[in-house]
Amino acid sequence: MTKGQHNALIVRREESVRTMGKDYLVALLLLLIVPTVYNGPRVLTLTAVSAAACMLGEIICCLAAHRDISIYDLFPITTGMTIAMLLPASAPFWLAAAASLFASVIARGPFGGTGHTPFHPAAAGIAFVTFCWPDLVFSYPDLSSGQKLPIFGDCSEFPTVLSPDTALKQGLKPEILPLDLLWGQFAGPMGTTATLVICACGLYLTLKKTIDARIPLCFVGSAAVYAALFPRIMTTPLTSVKYELLCGSLLFCAVFLAADSVTAPRTGPGKILYGILGGILAMLIRSYGAYEQGACFAILLLNAFSPVTDRLVLSVRERLMERAARRAGLPDGKGGGV
Repeated sequence: MTKGQHNALIVRREESVRTMGKDYLVALLLLLIVPTVYNGPRVLTLTAVSAAACMLGEIICCLAAHRDISIYDLFPITTGMTIAMLLPASAPFWLAAAASLFASVIARGPFGGTGHTPFHPAAAGIAFVTFCWPDLVFSYPDLSSGQKLPIFGDCSEFPTVLSPDTALKQGLKPEILPLDLLWGQFAGPMGTTATLVICACGLYLTLKKTIDARIPLCFVGSAAVYAALFPRIMTTPLTSVKYELLCGSLLFCAVFLAADSVTAPRTGPGKILYGILGGILAMLIRSYGAYEQGACFAILLLNAFSPVTDRLVLSVRERLMERAARRAGLPDGKGGGV
């Protein structure tokens, strides 16, 4: 490869990263509208703090590693926004900042930044604060009380309510209207409850070729099959599927975390297998884990399997080609040789 070709490749890669960052930013901004309407302007300040902390962590890592700081790399910002979406609207600002700094400094920076992270930084950040401060991560504001969340103040005294995921964890049927399930008007992580908007974001990212739809579809599909076969509440399989898919962060994680092109497999069959495994892992952790939300932990386990998935697919493909070649009387699996 000539120097000119190498430089052209770098330019194309930077343009691709920039475009993907813009696509994620547009999708997250669209999704941000719903929790802002329901919870008020505190959603915007919490998201801004999370994104700023993630950007600060990125700058620190770049300075420490003597890497250039790109103003066009939007992934630190979208990572911070994703973390905010997975937190309750009443979460303290320091909690969002802690998750974002962990994501940026620990899960992202040491591996070289954008395009080199083996684990999704946002999933790592949420897993970190979930392990350290689970009571704050799963404490949701009761907006039916008529009180308003303070834009900048402390929410520790704000009335709280149990989420549908907590009810499912306890073997109880959530009392939520079907329309509220679709529009996300119930307790949960502030950006993960609006099913219709998340689906619209997934469609947008798919049409822009930012994500491969096979991963979220297989993720959600395998989770739905698991929920139908092994319901956690005494109800019909279809009702179990409805609550498991729409009440928690599973759908959001399928679109914004599992389908991430950096951590996902490269092969088509690998992506399908990856998605199926992710949905099953998420349901297993949700059913038997210590926390009501298990999708982020499932994503991290899934990321670890990503290279293995591709190697498995390529190994099976090579063996099938060799077998087909032997049946055709050819000396190898490459179509023959002399």
